Amino acid sequence: MSYAIEELKIIVTLAFLTYTSILDIKYREVDLKVWFIFGVTASILTFLEIMVYGFTIINLIRLAVSVVLALSIGGLTYYLDLFGGADLFALIVLAIMHPWNPIKPLFKLKIELPFILTILINSLITYKVISKLSIPMKYKIAYMFLGFPTTIDKYLKMKFSYPLTIYEVSSNGGIKVKYRLTFSIEEEHYEHQEKLEKLVKKGLLKYDDIVWVTQGIPLLVFITLGYIISIIFGDFILCFLFTYVLKVPAC
Repeated sequence: MSYAIEELKIIVTLAFLTYTSILDIKYREVDLKVWFIFGVTASILTFLEIMVYGFTIINLIRLAVSVVLALSIGGLTYYLDLFGGADLFALIVLAIMHPWNPIKPLFKLKIELPFILTILINSLITYKVISKLSIPMKYKIAYMFLGFPTTIDKYLKMKFSYPLTIYEVSSNGGIKVKYRLTFSIEEEHYEHQEKLEKLVKKGLLKYDDIVWVTQGIPLLVFITLGYIISIIFGDFILCFLFTYVLKVPAC
């Protein structure tokens, strides 16, 4: 019975995370009703799981620790503008849904961490790795998958889109173009738009000039990827760190 509940929780979580990630990509916000439904569903399933395992103080403490960690870490990062509202709600609901590892992963620390920490660590590592990936510019065909061409005029009206072609003023007063495949999370799309607007007004560019742009990927997508990695590989990152870097047999 307990295994059936754990499997159901994983399926439900994947469905909700996928759905909310799509909403976040398209609209940059997720309706509070969706998080409420997700939260209620998580609460019911975890309550049933606790009843099956046995209504013990230990299980309640693990649940409380999981939620407090999510609120503390998520709340702090939200306050510092490192997380969005959707990311905060995702952490809280995940903490309720999975106060402990739902299944035995491939890698696990000897001292079990709250599963929400495993998810968070894997999510952030995934984000850092993907954001640092670079592809030689000779493979410009990648632009066909990473972005799309549009006129400067249309780009100036877009939200949450970032240029892959960067126009700058050269030393001789002309325009030079730089190409890139990624952008920083600290960037603001409107700052790029303001720079392009100034270049157009100076007569260095025209509104019908082409710029390649890409949609920013919300952190919620990486939380979803981190969740999948955590389910399968567990504490792989920490096991590698302790075993091969710190030389501590922690797994």
